[in-house]
Amino acid sequence: MKVETSLAPVEIQALCERCVAHVQQRFGLELDYTADTLSVLDYFIQAVIAEEAAGEELPAGDQRRAHLVHLLAPTLGAYFGEVLRREFPCRWRIVGDDPTKWAVDFEFIILRASPIGAVAEALFGAPVAGWGAELVAAPAFMELLAERLAVAPPVPEDEFFALTTRFEVLQISEEFLRLTLARSQGTEEPLPWLSPEDYDAVLG
Repeated sequence: MKVETSLAPVEIQALCERCVAHVQQRFGLELDYTADTLSVLDYFIQAVIAEEAAGEELPAGDQRRAHLVHLLAPTLGAYFGEVLRREFPCRWRIVGDDPTKWAVDFEFIILRASPIGAVAEALFGAPVAGWGAELVAAPAFMELLAERLAVAPPVPEDEFFALTTRFEVLQISEEFLRLTLARSQGTEEPLPWLSPEDYDAVLG
């Protein structure tokens, strides 16, 4: 199934094509950029970790996992970001040539996520310094968002960094921030579209 990618930056398009090819080669499946395919990507990540381990236990933070992060995080993360772009009103923020700085910005609430950073953590099995995987909201709402996420249903430890879990966190965050912002403004009117300049003004 061919999916339109013309709105994606050229850097992202190239990485997505590579990701689709990787999964096609290993599993014979064609990714179609829907949220349902994130479970396939999670399975792919576990398969490459198992292959790297060569029958051994590969604990979180192992150097061999770090190798996979640098090898695969930009490729798989670009695809994850494209899934997000099709599921939510958001756009890519490409800063220079360093994929660790790339993110997606939501268009009606201040919420920034790093799909590439999320994949880095899924491969590493733990937080990875320098990959910017943390969600960033407007400072006025960060504490409220943290409180909301703290009462979300717990997930098994081995699913904590899964992309399917990360997607659910983004669903919860987007809905919570959108409704909270609307209530704070005391209006039922649609929220205004946010430009990159609006993000710069709020987040710096």
